[in-house]
Amino acid sequence: MKSMRRMMAIMLVLGVWAAALCSAEIKKGDKAPNFTMRLSTGEKITLSSMLDKPVLLHFWATWCPPCKKELPEMDALAKKLASQETAAKMHFLAVCTSDTDKNRADFMKKNKYTFSGGTDEKAEIGIKYGIQGIPTSILIDKDGTVLNVAVGMMTSAQLKEFVKGYED
Repeated sequence: MKSMRRMMAIMLVLGVWAAALCSAEIKKGDKAPNFTMRLSTGEKITLSSMLDKPVLLHFWATWCPPCKKELPEMDALAKKLASQETAAKMHFLAVCTSDTDKNRADFMKKNKYTFSGGTDEKAEIGIKYGIQGIPTSILIDKDGTVLNVAVGMMTSAQLKEFVKGYED
């Protein structure tokens, strides 16, 4: 049963990546596509509603080994931003892609992660952004312009450099 789920997840990801290859990959200077997502809290948000300050948009999945290695750093950054409350210079939003909401919720609870986000089960948001690999992080300015894109796992130092000037 577990191997069947893993195979289905892999097939779904391959399908998402094939679709993403047909769409334009987002890059620095592009306008970030708006989207609506239901957060784990049940609240529905849109990207545009968060653009009172820059947004670090992070695509990940529970079954992704590099994501699992990177998530403690992402969670630490998200906690730091949350502790700054309104003084924070950016928002953090995690998009668990090509997975179920139950898997995401169980994974978050097991690992004691508290970062803000939700599940993009059908990878619709990922397709809008042309995501071709995960993890992928996208830094979006408050005017909706993509400032930076990182595909693949970032080390602590790389993440710090990626958000330099926004996490202080």
